[in-house]
Amino acid sequence: MDDAFLAQLRCPLDPEREATLSRDQQQLVCSSCAVRFPIKQGLPVLVPDEGELPTGLRELSQLPCRRRAEKAKR
Repeated sequence: MDDAFLAQLRCPLDPEREATLSRDQQQLVCSSCAVRFPIKQGLPVLVPDEGELPTGLRELSQLPCRRRAEKAKR
């Protein structure tokens, strides 16, 4: 995966689609919420259910980006 392709990717969990992803070994890490997505056979797996939540979080609704989006709706 080259840098130009990586620059186009955004975190699928960010409702605003603004959070970028950076490569950390065989994972992509969200710049906003720190969710980690696997890279399998050289391709990113950006399926929300495949993401590894940061330590201490149990569900997607606890992510900062999701909380901001929910707050904005109100």
